[in-house]
Amino acid sequence: MSSKKLENITKEEGNDLGIFAEEKVNSGRQRELDIAKGVAVIFMVLVHVYEVYGEDVKGTIFSEIIEFLGSPPAAPVFMFLLGAGLVYSKKSTAKVTFTRGCKLFVLSYALNFVRDFIPYMIIGKMDNDPASITEAWDSLFGIEILAFAALAFMFFAIVKKYKIKDKYLIILWAVFSSLGLLLSRLTVENEVFNSIFGLICGTDDYSWFPFLNWIFYPIIGYIFANKLIRCTDKDKLYKELFIVTTPLSIALWLCTYIKRIDFGLFDLFQTNYYHHDIIGNIIMGVFVLQWISCIYLITKNMSDGIYKCFARWSKNCNGIYCAHWVILGYSMLVLEDAYGQVMLCIMALIIFILSDIISIFLDKKKIRI
Repeated sequence: MSSKKLENITKEEGNDLGIFAEEKVNSGRQRELDIAKGVAVIFMVLVHVYEVYGEDVKGTIFSEIIEFLGSPPAAPVFMFLLGAGLVYSKKSTAKVTFTRGCKLFVLSYALNFVRDFIPYMIIGKMDNDPASITEAWDSLFGIEILAFAALAFMFFAIVKKYKIKDKYLIILWAVFSSLGLLLSRLTVENEVFNSIFGLICGTDDYSWFPFLNWIFYPIIGYIFANKLIRCTDKDKLYKELFIVTTPLSIALWLCTYIKRIDFGLFDLFQTNYYHHDIIGNIIMGVFVLQWISCIYLITKNMSDGIYKCFARWSKNCNGIYCAHWVILGYSMLVLEDAYGQVMLCIMALIIFILSDIISIFLDKKKIRI
């Protein structure tokens, strides 16, 4: 496309930055999004290894760093990129998107069964430990990120079916977040009810990714990608975005710290992080935009060889996710309960490499997860 034509179509749009066209001019894989997802995959494995084997280092600066890296730059980024991916995907019709959501929903509980239920039941029987058996049943019906992703795909299938515009998605987010806030105090002493309703709002500690609390990230990712795919000057976009979001993000984090507004910051990103409300959405949403713009600016000149690794981790994200959890689940049968900082990092590296190899094998066999 000629520069003159780009200039004309950006003028038609009448946007302030003058960099958004009416038609799609920035299709194809976006390196910064692949890299952001690849980095999130690394942090994901690291934090999960710590959460399984890091009892001896809890309360240290090391644990605080790991929990942070495995939280705002991880799950919110994953879900932001889920929404963005729906814009860039060439196979994202309403039917395909809904079907993908259904498959992910089944996979999420199958993974719970394989990675949690079986190992904890074995431990419970071997050690005659009722607590492990209880953990097996509780974990089986836990609301993990795959279950949320499944609901998000189903939601966007409706968005695509009825061609819901971005401005209405923002309204829907406000409604969802308000409902999540209203229902956050809901407590029912019924495990079946909590397992089902926990998909929608945080009913207990095993509802890690309730829909109402987390749908914000795919929504803003979807809206952002609708702009990015029409962007004629990514340098200008990300520079402006970084300039705006950096001081805003710092101010928001300082404000929440001073006012003791807890969206996970004060409990090392545990229950309050998973059940955060509209304030947490805004703070971590701004952080995600700052994070991705920072990644773009830092990695613009990254070599193709290094980028290909991040692109592979991004593409095989689900495979790595499932593989590393299964490895962690069954490792509990043979390893000790806790390790020090150095050993945790070594274990995370080994599990990451093994998971990467498994995901490559699955990809070569055309087994898409």
